[in-house]
Amino acid sequence: MRRAFKRLLLPALQDLGFHGRGSTFQRALPQSLDLLSIQYWKYGGEFLLECARRERGPLHTSWGEVVPEEKLDVAYVDPRQRARLEQRGPTAGPGFQGFCFAGFGEDVARYEGLAAQVVALLPEVDAWLAHGRAGTHLRPYFNAS
Repeated sequence: MRRAFKRLLLPALQDLGFHGRGSTFQRALPQSLDLLSIQYWKYGGEFLLECARRERGPLHTSWGEVVPEEKLDVAYVDPRQRARLEQRGPTAGPGFQGFCFAGFGEDVARYEGLAAQVVALLPEVDAWLAHGRAGTHLRPYFNAS
């Protein structure tokens, strides 16, 4: 799955202005910072994208730590301000309704097909970040089941 992301999803995220490494990405705008992470189900075979927007600048935690802006990720944002891009319907994963790739084995075309599906859904991520609009595959984290 990671190879398919590297080939298809990461360039699409860069085209949208996101930068990052691994599974954590940021897009800096004049007044806000968009955060996105790819989260894999701890038992494997499934993933989702989680996103949030926050104000620019470092985060001052309640316990006194200051987290520089460049080290921020979605986990630092209040869950009520996050959203998840998930799979819908019968192909959703059994773990957390993520995009399921369990059983793909060595079938590169299936991994790339799933990555292409996620790329096609990135406008839902943009709509959430810009306007707080949920989509068919994107819903607020707080309401996620």
